[in-house]
Order: sequence, then structure tokens, then C-alpha cells
Amino acid sequence: MISTGIAEFRLKPIAAACSIIAAFSAAPAAQAQTAAAAGQVAATPAESGITQVQVVGIRKGIEDAISVKKDATSIVEAISAEDIGKLPDSSIAESIARLPGLTAQRVNGRAQEISVRGMSGDFASTLMNGREQVSTGDNRSAQFDQYPSELLSGVVIYKTPDATLIGQGLAGTIDLQTVRPLAFSGRQVALNVRGQKEGVGSEAGSGRGKRLSAFYIDQFADRTFGVALGFARFQSQGNATIRNGDYSDVVVGGQTVSAPTHFKDFTNHKDEKRDGLMGVLQWKPNKDFASMVDLYYSKFDSPTTRKGYETVANASWSGGCASGCTLTDPVIKDGKVDSGVWNGTHAVIANDIDQSQAKLKAAGWNNRLRLDANWTVEGDLSYSEAKRHESPYETWAGAPKNMGDSIAFSNGAAGLAGLQWKPSLNYTDPKIITLMDAGGWGMAGYLKNLQVEDRLKSVRLSAERSLPDNWPVSRLTAGVNYSNRYKSRSVPEYQLQLKAGDNGAITGAGSALAGDSGIPMISYNELGLAGRYNFVTNNYFDIYLKAWEVTEKNFTGYTKLDIDTEVASIPVRGNVGVQVVHIDQSSTGNAIDTGSGSGDSNRPVSRLTDGARYTDVLPSLNLAASFAHEQTVRLGLAKVMARPRMDQMSNSGTYYVDGLDLHGPLWKGSGGNPRLEPFRAKAIDLSYEKYFDKKAYVAAAAFYKKLDSYIYTYTNGMYDFTGHQNLSPFTPKSNIGEFTQPQNGTGGNIHGVELSASLPFSLLLQPLDGFGVQASYAHTDSAIKPFGNNDNSPLPGLSRQTSNLTLYYEKHGFSARVAQRQRSNFLGEIIGYASNRRFQYIKAEKVVDLQIGYDFEAGWLKGTSLLLQVNNLTNAKYQEYQDRPDNITSSTKYGKTVLFGVNYKL
Repeated sequence: MISTGIAEFRLKPIAAACSIIAAFSAAPAAQAQTAAAAGQVAATPAESGITQVQVVGIRKGIEDAISVKKDATSIVEAISAEDIGKLPDSSIAESIARLPGLTAQRVNGRAQEISVRGMSGDFASTLMNGREQVSTGDNRSAQFDQYPSELLSGVVIYKTPDATLIGQGLAGTIDLQTVRPLAFSGRQVALNVRGQKEGVGSEAGSGRGKRLSAFYIDQFADRTFGVALGFARFQSQGNATIRNGDYSDVVVGGQTVSAPTHFKDFTNHKDEKRDGLMGVLQWKPNKDFASMVDLYYSKFDSPTTRKGYETVANASWSGGCASGCTLTDPVIKDGKVDSGVWNGTHAVIANDIDQSQAKLKAAGWNNRLRLDANWTVEGDLSYSEAKRHESPYETWAGAPKNMGDSIAFSNGAAGLAGLQWKPSLNYTDPKIITLMDAGGWGMAGYLKNLQVEDRLKSVRLSAERSLPDNWPVSRLTAGVNYSNRYKSRSVPEYQLQLKAGDNGAITGAGSALAGDSGIPMISYNELGLAGRYNFVTNNYFDIYLKAWEVTEKNFTGYTKLDIDTEVASIPVRGNVGVQVVHIDQSSTGNAIDTGSGSGDSNRPVSRLTDGARYTDVLPSLNLAASFAHEQTVRLGLAKVMARPRMDQMSNSGTYYVDGLDLHGPLWKGSGGNPRLEPFRAKAIDLSYEKYFDKKAYVAAAAFYKKLDSYIYTYTNGMYDFTGHQNLSPFTPKSNIGEFTQPQNGTGGNIHGVELSASLPFSLLLQPLDGFGVQASYAHTDSAIKPFGNNDNSPLPGLSRQTSNLTLYYEKHGFSARVAQRQRSNFLGEIIGYASNRRFQYIKAEKVVDLQIGYDFEAGWLKGTSLLLQVNNLTNAKYQEYQDRPDNITSSTKYGKTVLFGVNYKL
């Protein structure tokens, strides 16, 4: 490389944003106003001559969150809205993912699944206003894009539990919080409107969307009755390109080398709409009684059309070309075939649509009565319900089988990202491309009808007793909670067969590009062709295994003592308590005889129910010692648990008699385990925190969780098959055989360190007033073998290193913020083709967001603010890989999302 003598300079997103923020700081002081509008910092002279400063806006949200962290008796992280309906990120999941030790997995370009301290969403529980929530997902973990950030006033993440925290998780507990109308001094009305442009910088082209929200908060009857109503709508139309592919070993000139054999490029077009509603009724007629009703509803429609092209050059099924495909003109580079031509291939041209709808409802009624100066009683009723319906509908087209294609490819040694290919056939020609069984799968399309339902009813009763001031404990709390949860999942599936006499001709078709390949393909309205197919129920036995029902009855008793004392003249506060949790669980599923010789689609199916009961005792201790100069040292000790995944608890499974076993005919099978007990762990947390009032803090924390029980897949050689009918010609020696299923075994440990800080630069230099930074870093390690002792796969959801950095500026009405969240490679969980979860390695990513705003502090526009946001500023890709990070198997480009909005508060 020849040096030019001039230093090269790359303007990175954070540096660019810092330049923007610095430009704001140069704004003339004349822009400062003498009155404070909502969302700003204002100084007003009081009659005494002392200047009073009201902190609002970005700094108010930060300081409120610091106050929650500082005052809590447990180790927590917190988010607080800057103002009504103004959490800083475009989704609540992205806000949560910026907290120390937390990360998010992106789904469809949005942060959705949250990992707490390196553990997947299955190990954390989600509450709303302290009440356990159901999930629109297949298991327990919340789908956070179901919760509009505009309807939430804050979030508290409990990293250490206390005994009154019902539904706590092993990794942590996420409590979403809505506003309390009587906490406001008067009527509040807020309106927010944002228009957005999606997919900016993506080859698939940009789309449009909008976000609307409205809030009304008021108090009546001499401030004894309060009402809060909120509405939020999100609409989005956007595109994404998805590239998948695989490399396989092939023999070239007697040498085994790796060659691209799977070519797949798709363009996804989404048309999403989410409506969210929340309501709070709060009644406090006197100082002794308070009653409150919380209501929440969200509906998320997210249909996605998917158009693309797929060829597998070494396919082994009947429609493939294992015997006919040939590789010609290969050029080998670095052990890979860099270029060449695959001949005799058959392509599948897909026009698909996935119609998806999810609904979430939650209601809670809380009553609190103070009986006298010492005793208070409380009762709480709640109900939560979720429903999800997905209908992936696929139609396939292709060229006649006697018309083989030739795919010329190049740059294969560069991997999937650099691979380029071009077919020889014209995939937009309706004379060549017709509706057909293009893949040789025995059908011309496919339909699934996935349905998930989740319901939770709960009642809670508790009492509090204030204790004398001279005691080391200040309050005793005791109570009981009973909940009943039911969740079901089913996936009826259908083969699409062209009706008799239909030649598959496509009329009125257009064209579309297949992903970022540049390959044009035929495009048509797939739903408009539904009348040309017969929908044949698919009775393949595997489909029955996807259906299950789980019921859980949970009785929890608890007691807690609040600590407020001194030890060696050091103030110590906290709590000590215990929960006793009794679970009665059962599951109903399908037992399928796969060895009866009756064919894959007509196996005998039996409905069976099984379950278990168990009790856990969960003690917890939280201590916070206060030292000089606002220093706090915290210690947390607890036994924690996470209930099993519901799909692992499924009572569905297969069974058969193996007549060829070396030891004679033997019962064998595999499936779920309705008798699973929880993940259990002993946890210790230690934290040091230094505060500067509520303006800033620095903290260092360490944690260690020893898993006493972990769930992994195990073959039980002493399984009792009594009750299963033997339809095979073999007679086993006994009903004892081998069954592979999830089992409880001894675990391992997970441990890590977390560093975090929040600092306004004015504490360092007064001329930097308005600037600030928030930063965190976490390193987490695991000694858990989640898939058995013989498997070296990492813990799902665990990124060893995560970091967050936010720089902000706010002064004289101007505000700017740039935020970056980063995580290292991890093993994620995705929904596969069969509508079942599968684990997939996901490549490290760095996501940068930018926000710029201006608030009008005076004049006829007072109360109005303007906002510009750019999400995914650097167009970070979502990438999956196999075996090693450079072996990319899937790459998705979502592009940037640009939002411009107007907020008004009265």
C-alpha cells in the first residue's frame, strides 16, 4: 500500500453524532427562555432570590431512573420516561436492551427477545405493574414488541429478588409500569405524531409508516379520583432482503473442496399495524383506602409477503438433481470453489404470505386499606390473556423438469456475503414458469394454521405490620398468591394440490427481484390463486407432536421483613424473606405409534395427560450499606428458579417397539416431559455504587449463579411404557424401555461482571453543561452444558461481551442523543420451517440510533417539540452462521428507519 502522506480519517457514527451535539452547544445563549416548557431545564427566580432549577426532558428521565436504582433495596436497573408517552427509543425492548447486563435479539428488524445476564428470555419473567404476564410467543418469554413504549412510564429490572416479588425469574424480573393519575398535579394531555421511512439504504427499497399516540390524565372529586387513558398506533410498510445458502463438500479432480450448493434469495415485504390501549382508574377517598384498576390491550397484525428463488444443487429428494447436476469450469481458491457452473438444476420460485395476528389483554384490580396506625391489608385480582394466529401460505412455481437450469456463480471463496450467481432461464416468463411441484415435494404449495392461546388468572392477599422504630426491622409483610395458567398450541397443516385439469398457467403476473441477487422472478397475488388448489390435510405424524396443552396451578406463600438499622455506625437497609411455591402442573398431548407399519401419514394417535407436583422454598436476602459520600455496597443472596419451557413440558411424543435391537424387542420413543421440575439456582450478587445526588453514578457489580438443576435432553433407559398399545409384530420382554426427553439434571454455573456509569459533563466542567454520557459493559461466562455433557454448544442467549454507550446533549430547547448497543456472537432461538423452535448461531452486531429534537419553550408553540430519529443508523445486518463466525448461512438487510415527529403537551 502506497502512503499518501495524509492521515486517513473515518467518520464513525458516534463521532458524527458528537459533531452534531457539539454544534448544538454553540447555540447562542439568547435562545434560552425564562419559562420552562415540558421536557426542558428551566431556571425561575423565586421571591427569596434563590434560583430554582426544574429538570425535565432527557435529564429528567435519567435522574428519575437513577433515583429508582439508588433507593431500591434490591439490585435493580431502571428506565424512566422523559415525559408522558416519551420513552427514548422506538420500542420498549430497545430501551431495555440499553441497560447494563441486558441484550436483545432482533426479529424482523426489531428488538424483541430480551436476555438478562446472558440467559435467554425463558429465564426471566415479565410483569406489568407487579403482575405476571402471559406471552404471545410459544413459551413463557415475553414478546416485547407487543408493548408500545408510548404507553409505559418506566421499567424496573430486578436482578435480585425479594419475597414479595411474585413470578420472579432465575435470571431476573422485568416489571413494566404504567402511569398513576393521582401522581400528577393536574390535567395532562399529550399528543405525538411521527412519520417514518423504512429500509433506507436497503436494496429492497424503502417503505413508509407512522406512529400516533395520545394521552389524557385528569383528577376529579377534589383529587380523590384519577383517570389515565392512552392510545398508541404503529403502522409500518417496509422491505428486507434475506440471503441464505450453504456450502458442501464436492470432489473436483480427485480433491475434496467446499462449493456453494444452496442458492436462496428472498425479498420480504411487511405491512404491520399495532394498536395499543391502556387505562387506569385510581380512587383514593381518604388516606386509609386506595383502589385502582389497570387495563391494557394490544393487537399486532403483521402480514408479510415473501418472494424469492431457491435452488439446491446437491438435493437428495426426488425433485432434486443429485444424479443429474454437474459442476463445470470450477476454479478453486483457498480450498473453496470460487467460480463455476452448476448444470441441470431445478429452481423453486416462491410467492408466499404469512398472515400473523397477536392479541394481548391484561386487567388488574388492587385494593389497599390501612386498618390502623400499624396494620394494612391488600387484595389484588388480575387476568391476562394472549392469542396468536399465524398462517404461513406458500405457493410454488418452476420450469418443466426436462428444462434444467444452469447457474453460473462467482466469488464463492468470499462466502455467502460476496457470492454472486445468475441462472440461465428467464424466471419471469409465464410460458416457462408455471404453478407446479417445483421442488419434488409431492405438492404445489403448503399452508399452516398455527394457533397459540395463553390465559392466566391470579388472586393475591397480603397484610403489612409496621414495627417499632427501635427495632432493626421496620415492617413485616406476609401474603398468599394463587394463579391458574393454561396454554395451548396447535398447528394444523395442509398440502396444496392443483385441481384436476389445472395446467398451472399464470396470468396477469408481474415481476419482482429475488432479494439482493438482482435476479428477476415472476410475481403474482398468491391469495388470489387459492381457488385453484385443493387443501389436503397433512396427517404426517410429526404435525401431531407440535400440538399440546399445559395447565399450571401455582400457590405461593411469602413473608418478608424490611431491614432498617445500623451496624457499627453504618446504616444498613434491605429485606429478608422467604417464598414457598407449590406447583401442580399437567400436560395433554398426542402419543403416536411410529412403528406400526401403517405409513407416515396414518399412525395411531392417542391423547394422554400426565403431570407432577412439587414445592420450592426460596429464601432471599438483600442488604444495602450506606457509606460516606453517597457510596452504597449491596449484597444479594437468594435461591431462585425458572419454571420449565412449556414445549418441553408437552406430553406429546412418539413410541414404537424396536424389533431389531441387539437385546431383543425393546420399547423406544421420544417426546416432552410433563413431570419436569424447574431450573433451580443459588445466587450471590455484590455491587458497589457511587452516587452524585441523583445526577450521576458509577457502579461495579459481580454475580454468580450455581445451577442446582438444569434441563437437558437425556435418554432414560428405565422408562415405563405402560399404557401404550403395541401394534407391532414384536413382543418386548417388558414395558420398560428407552425414552429420549428433557430431564432435570445437575447444572453448572453462570457468572459475570457489570460496569456502568451515568455522568453529566457539567460535574467535570461547567462549560460542558448540557452534555452527558451513559455507558455500560458486561462480561458473562457460563459453565453450563445445556444440551448434555457431550455437547459443547454455549448457553442460548449468552453473549460473552455486551456494551452500551449513549451520548446526549440538552440545553436551550435543543436535544440530541446517539446510542450504540453491541453484543458478541451468541446462540439464538428462532422459529424454523416446521413452526418449531431451533437454535441458531447469530453473529455479533452493533446497532446505532440517533435522535435530535427541539422544544419550543415560549410563545404560541410552547408545549410543542420536534423530533428526528434514525434507527439502525449504520444499517447493521442480522446474520446467522454455522460452525464458525465466517461461515455465514443467512444475511438479512433491513436498512435504516428514519422518523420525524411532532409532540404536543397541554
